[in-house]
Order: sequence, then structure tokens, then C-alpha cells
Amino acid sequence: MSRVFVVYGIVGSLLYGCLEFMINPFNLFLMRVYTIGGILYSAYVIVGTYRCAVNCKTPRMARFVRVSCVISLLLLPVITYMEWNGAVDSELLQLEQLNF
Repeated sequence: MSRVFVVYGIVGSLLYGCLEFMINPFNLFLMRVYTIGGILYSAYVIVGTYRCAVNCKTPRMARFVRVSCVISLLLLPVITYMEWNGAVDSELLQLEQLNF
């Protein structure tokens, strides 16, 4: 379980995040492709974590991991939709105006 979390969840996400430094932020097509790739990679990590929840030491922890994975998988398209429509950017802009 910890190997999936560390290797795929943390190291893999950091490596995928480094790809963004090579993308021109004004190229909308490449940014959309990058976002779709991130969605697919996130879904892959979530499903892998769900499948490895069996290896947790306690049944309570396994249940917690599985519930967290289901919630994350359900929220992934919602957050992506908000990202593509600019809802996330506008909320961050409002926080920035409030000096947070």
C-alpha cells in the first residue's frame, strides 16, 4: 500500500507535474492535453490505491482508503469541470484580493 502511495501518488505526480514547465501556458490545446493526461493519471493512481487497500494492516484502515478513493474518483470530474470553466481561477483571484 505504501509503495503505491509513494511511487505513484507522490513521485509519479511530481514527475508529471514537471512536464508543465515544458508547456507554453498560452497554448490552450497543450494545456487541455496536459489536463486530460493528469485526469487519466490521477484515475490510474486512485484505482491502484483502491485495489491495494486490501494490504492495509487493519480492516478499518482498508475501508477508509477505499471510501477515500471512491470520493476522490467521484470528485475528479467535478474539479476538472471547474478548472476548465475558470471557477477555480476566479476563486483564487478573490482570495488574492482579500490578501490571503
